[in-house]
Amino acid sequence: MEQKLPERATTGIEMLDSALNGGIPVPSLVLLLGDVGTGKSVICQQFIYAQAKLGFKSVYFCIDHQPEDVRENMHSLGWDVESYEKKGVLRFINMFSSEDYTFEGMKEVVEREIRACERFVFDSISSVAFVHGERRAYELLQRMKKTARANSAVGLINAVRGMHSRSFEVAIQQLCCNVISLRMKRDGRYLKIVKTMKTGHTTEEFGIEIERGIGVNLI
Repeated sequence: MEQKLPERATTGIEMLDSALNGGIPVPSLVLLLGDVGTGKSVICQQFIYAQAKLGFKSVYFCIDHQPEDVRENMHSLGWDVESYEKKGVLRFINMFSSEDYTFEGMKEVVEREIRACERFVFDSISSVAFVHGERRAYELLQRMKKTARANSAVGLINAVRGMHSRSFEVAIQQLCCNVISLRMKRDGRYLKIVKTMKTGHTTEEFGIEIERGIGVNLI
């Protein structure tokens, strides 16, 4: 009997989709673990915009920046965010102020929103670990993974390398289905796929460029 291949979700980056043998398997979590300034948030924004354009119900959890800042950055890249918000396929959830959410309140909102969507971004889990502790951040990721799987959703999780303990970094890489590493080097920014499930991947390291109207472009 021929084995059915998993459905794929585009990242919005053609070369990255190719490196993932067609895109992100559905359902799954993708961990973007990288240095500050390597383009992690742009990849998150590019992914959610690409999915909204395809008509998937998409949610962006704003932890590191307020929704207004995320929208402005997306506008600067030439992306028409408001039209998809008006259509109801793209939503920004403001979790920027930790004063507005207890951990339990955050967990409840995240689970509810993931159950109601098909694609999501959590930007970033590192800030949750900083404010609420690594054990709770790991617990939140576990809930995200379970809920995403139950609802055939795909999520991108942003994590800042060097902001937490080495054991936490290893634990969240083990937990997530797919891991993409981003590094800042002397001659530029680089991306490499570290781990995948339900798909093969190339081991090539790609350079990163960020261009208006395109977003992240791999070279």
